[in-house]
Amino acid sequence: MKYNILIIDDNISTLKVIKAILEQEGYEVFITDDPITCINLIKKMDINLCLLDLKMPKIDGLTLYKKIKEINSEIPVIIMTAYGTIESAVEAMKLGVENYLQKPLNYEELKLTISKVIEKYKFKKEIEILKGHREGKYVFENMIGSSKKMRDIFNKIISIAKTDSTVLITGESGTGKEMAARAIHNLSKRKNNKMVCINLAAIPDGLQESELFGYEKGAFTGAVSSKKGKFEIANNGTIFLDEIGNTNYRVQAKLLRILEEKKIEPLGSNTSRDIDVRIISATNSDLKKEVQKGTFREDLYYRLNVINLHLPPLRERKADIPLLVNYFIKELSLKNDIPEKTISDSAMEKLIQYNWPGNIRELRNVIEEALVVSSGPIIEVDNLNLYFDNKNSIISSLNIPDEMGLYDIEKQSIINALIKSNGNQTKAAKLLGISRKVIMNKIKKYNLEKIVPIRTKKKKMS
Repeated sequence: MKYNILIIDDNISTLKVIKAILEQEGYEVFITDDPITCINLIKKMDINLCLLDLKMPKIDGLTLYKKIKEINSEIPVIIMTAYGTIESAVEAMKLGVENYLQKPLNYEELKLTISKVIEKYKFKKEIEILKGHREGKYVFENMIGSSKKMRDIFNKIISIAKTDSTVLITGESGTGKEMAARAIHNLSKRKNNKMVCINLAAIPDGLQESELFGYEKGAFTGAVSSKKGKFEIANNGTIFLDEIGNTNYRVQAKLLRILEEKKIEPLGSNTSRDIDVRIISATNSDLKKEVQKGTFREDLYYRLNVINLHLPPLRERKADIPLLVNYFIKELSLKNDIPEKTISDSAMEKLIQYNWPGNIRELRNVIEEALVVSSGPIIEVDNLNLYFDNKNSIISSLNIPDEMGLYDIEKQSIINALIKSNGNQTKAAKLLGISRKVIMNKIKKYNLEKIVPIRTKKKKMS
């Protein structure tokens, strides 16, 4: 992509020299000595950077800078001047000018400064796109995804947010249930009030009641003062009860009363209090089975599950993996203050083939570790720490004798994969968790070309 640079200076010779230098660097350069022309160009064109002279006869640089920012606040601006003073530099920087260069220009310094500003601009735009601020396709309330399954989820969340019904979010651990709950709250009429999140699996059984509903002074040993519960704190807002299946029967009875009567009663109190809270709960277990076992109240289950939102595991939305990977690389590079890296095609292929038992949470952790441990600018397959690789199930089914050497194990694995895939190299490579290019090289190495046409031979025979 060519970046568009607009240079504004009252000296035509300076404009022509800078234009020639920057065009050699691969930029698309527009020049003008007229502030009005400058404003029109910014309105009509996608300008990525402005290089602006501070002292001009028709209008001074800082005034023009303010006008540029009024039109497009995202355009980075570099000020240049032969009349540089500390005061004007400080004023420029306070206004948000990206950099400040003195004339006569050092052209190497100019090229380096522009390169850095453009890189920063590019990074910012990429983050915006990944966050969906520009296209609105990839991210929905911090939930990343462009696959059909995720687009359906986003549309359902919009519909859910318009109501005040209770919602039960289901899905495996690490699929983003809390994010989905926050999205519902942020799009609802309650968005200006509190959302309180509580993980019930992290609260000991004996403390759940006091944490959720609060208590009065003297309600139990150690209750030296009254304390509000999570429900009262969330009044007029939303409460998110994660791992709802971990509640005891007494808490379940009180939750049912809140849903039916909209009242709470703190421990040690004989007085009920009105409460207006939207309840969103989540679980990674099968609550229907818990109902059948008698550990979860059936009436409460149906009151919580008025609207069900099921989040798919990552292995069912693999089309989103490249998008997630690129987002995590940028986010975690920034977080850990390390240079941004790219990922090799083979490493990306490995991530797509992997089964992801830990879902998005596991993917984020794998990328963060890979960024830290990879020594070069590219993340390779060897940098990926995939703990539960599903290749093990394939290898275990090969019935390889204990005394077989590594050479024969690899050869036999490829033979088995080719037989299972009916000679299809792409499918065989997928079974083994490698690329098609790798398996082609292995076929040549072990002289297995005769196995490849199995599928073709069968067609001819028929």
